[in-house]
Amino acid sequence: MNHWGLSLFLVYTVCLYTNVAVESVHDYYEYDQDEGDIKEQPEADLEQQLRSAASVDELMKIVYPNSWTMLKCRSKRGSRFGSRERFPAEPRSEEPPAFAAAYFNFEILKSIESEWRKTLCMPREVCLDVGREFGAATNVFYKPPCVSVYRCGGCCNSEELQCRNISTSYISKTLFEITIPVTQGTKPVTVSFANHTLCRCLSKPDVYRQVHSIIRRALPECNMTNKTCPKNHVWNNHICRCVQQPDIAVPSQHSRSESLQDDICGPNKELDEETCQCVCRRQLRASSCGPNQEMDKHSCQCVCKEPPVPCGPNQEFNRDACQCTCAKVCPRHQPLNPSKCICECTESPNKCFLKGRRFRQATCSCYRPPCEVRRRRCEAGFYFSEEVCRCIPTYWRRQD
Repeated sequence: MNHWGLSLFLVYTVCLYTNVAVESVHDYYEYDQDEGDIKEQPEADLEQQLRSAASVDELMKIVYPNSWTMLKCRSKRGSRFGSRERFPAEPRSEEPPAFAAAYFNFEILKSIESEWRKTLCMPREVCLDVGREFGAATNVFYKPPCVSVYRCGGCCNSEELQCRNISTSYISKTLFEITIPVTQGTKPVTVSFANHTLCRCLSKPDVYRQVHSIIRRALPECNMTNKTCPKNHVWNNHICRCVQQPDIAVPSQHSRSESLQDDICGPNKELDEETCQCVCRRQLRASSCGPNQEMDKHSCQCVCKEPPVPCGPNQEFNRDACQCTCAKVCPRHQPLNPSKCICECTESPNKCFLKGRRFRQATCSCYRPPCEVRRRRCEAGFYFSEEVCRCIPTYWRRQD
């Protein structure tokens, strides 16, 4: 009986362990799928972005592109960011956005940012061994043996870059120079030391050009020749190798970020990082509007500016052109003058006279009165002209 009970206990233990293991594996894969927003990017491109991040803010934007801006605003405002009020609509099929970085303590992030800034490439105060710096003889030494100067130091955001000085000044320091054997005692000497005033992270080709400044004019952009790159890659003159084109980044990440901000701010708006207010998107600012138009801050659409004064007589405001246009209707014989918004006659007695015709006021046109000459036969080489009502040479006839 004891053996039978022990067997049942072992079977129950094995089944329980199997269920726990299956649930653990299931939970692990669920967590792995929701771990962040960066899974969609190509691995090499993502690694390059992460290594090039220059601050905590840049790093968080890469890891959590869809929610980092809103999380910062939550921290500033000290309350949860509620979705904007909407009119009742059909239930959406997507799941609500999950903020993977919500558990971050912003005080910890500030501490990391402070430490990050301390390690940036910048001039730092260091102790410089005077004898080693100038290569003094073994029987010559200085007191104090070291001086305090500034030299470039710190870390760059990419392993391909080096922290180097790009601007140098010289400072003078007075020291004691002692020579062995001591025959003349100690004497003070003034020595100039290089003091780095400006630092920058430079690539290896830039460092090479800086060191070999004598042959700078003959040196190409890279110390190696350009070469044909594979598909979707371009040659980078700074790091002297083929890199992926920057526009290969996955578009779905940007579209997902826009859709998240649409849920918060509405269409055509985005969350401003400085003020944490919903503002019109950058591409929808006032500069994108046409003449006589302005950007409506509420709808983020271009609307007509209201005219400073009412439109004149026979004019009305055209919403398409955003300006006052003439609305006067003119008869056919008196066409419209748009600049004056009046019906004007284009003919005049003087114009008609120059055409050999007469002016008719009723129709605002020129007309030719009928000839009263009865005899219209002309000699050879002449023809009868209705314009002058007489015979004129044939070679005067119009060609048309």
